[in-house]
Amino acid sequence: MKIKYYIVAFAFLLLSGCSDFLDLTPISEASSANYYKNTSDINSALSACYASLQGTYQYGEYFISLMELRSDNVEDINPGGAAGMFYFIDNFTVTSGNNVVRYAWKELYNQIYRCNNVLANIDVVTNADLKKQYEGEASFLRALAYFNIVRLWGNAPLILKPVTAAEAKGYGRSAMSEIYKTIEEDLERASGMLVSSYDDDNLGRATSVAAKALLAKVYLTQQKWPSAASLLDNIIKDYSSQYGLQNTVADVFDVSKEMNKEILFAVRYSKSVLGEGHGYNDYFKDKSVIDNQLLASYGNTDERKAMIEYKRVDANNNVIAKYYDTFDATTAKVGFDLPLLRWADILLMCAEAHNEITYEGSDTSKALNCLNLVRKRAKAVEYKITDLKDQSAFRKAVLEERRLEFPFELHRWFDLIRTDTAIEAMARVGFTITKNEYLYPIPKTEVDLVNNPETFPQNPGYN
Repeated sequence: MKIKYYIVAFAFLLLSGCSDFLDLTPISEASSANYYKNTSDINSALSACYASLQGTYQYGEYFISLMELRSDNVEDINPGGAAGMFYFIDNFTVTSGNNVVRYAWKELYNQIYRCNNVLANIDVVTNADLKKQYEGEASFLRALAYFNIVRLWGNAPLILKPVTAAEAKGYGRSAMSEIYKTIEEDLERASGMLVSSYDDDNLGRATSVAAKALLAKVYLTQQKWPSAASLLDNIIKDYSSQYGLQNTVADVFDVSKEMNKEILFAVRYSKSVLGEGHGYNDYFKDKSVIDNQLLASYGNTDERKAMIEYKRVDANNNVIAKYYDTFDATTAKVGFDLPLLRWADILLMCAEAHNEITYEGSDTSKALNCLNLVRKRAKAVEYKITDLKDQSAFRKAVLEERRLEFPFELHRWFDLIRTDTAIEAMARVGFTITKNEYLYPIPKTEVDLVNNPETFPQNPGYN
């Protein structure tokens, strides 16, 4: 069974967020105190934290535009759809009034609000093991939300407790360094509190391995190479008996093998449960255009190319094979999960971190071994060190490998930003951008409501 993200209607009404970050009072102080009475209440509240990930405003739809469509992997060819709000993101003409930007911001802060309520009321859980687990899960989910916020918008309000609307207006934009420090602390806490795996009834909950993997990505994003390498080495050493590469890339995404040994954390769905399935996003279908340079980059034997070629579901749906699923006869939904962290990512992050510390120039180096493990599984030609003659060549090879391994998994835009290669990459597909476009505009609704350019300024290049 999948972890049940859905909760009873009463709990959902209590935990639902309001329109924007600054209006964060879906639970009054009185009702909040009355609601969190026991372990069951906290578990329901935690389910609502997970549920935020599924929805339209996060991984259900809008993140696909903000994190994948924005990159060089795919092009939006429908300028009139949804009043152009997705098209403008793709074409770097997004404004602070764009509803994708606004509602993604809103939902991330609603998720943080929910996590803060769990953490603030965790003492009602009397079972010590469950209390530790729930605190770890809430810390992980809050860290994930802030990691997305800081990568999408940079400096942002840092809220670590339930607040009223009046209190929220006093929060300015905290520095990225302060936000990253909090993310690291949350993930370090979660790593020590969570177990490494669950039984079938709880698959999808955050684990200690997921927390460590996300922390490694946080280190990598900040170019803390030694910290990233050390943590990734330990993950590989400590957990390779539980986790590892699937035999084929197709096995990773086979809907009959979800939460397989390669998946460290995924946004989970269930097509047979009303409200827990989803449709096909247009960017997984042939209504979008996959970059020809990406398609041409796969070698003749590389099995990953087939995963982004179109496969027919029915008369109306022609989708990339990576996310192929059939519609449930009752709910008319599909239910494939969206992986956020998997073992291939561990290996490629490890290769990158070790190369950035020292280019070894050896066929037996850890960096080359990790890189080739991913290529070998894909049936791609493995590298010899003579193919990657210096640190720069190795760095480019890892970035390219990430593009080949993770298309449509929402990594590409962030990979381009953290490696400072976005300007070059987007120029190859016809866009001239500056570093202002590395971040999105702060929603105009937020800037106008605070009305304080000193503590809550708009990002450069936007108005």
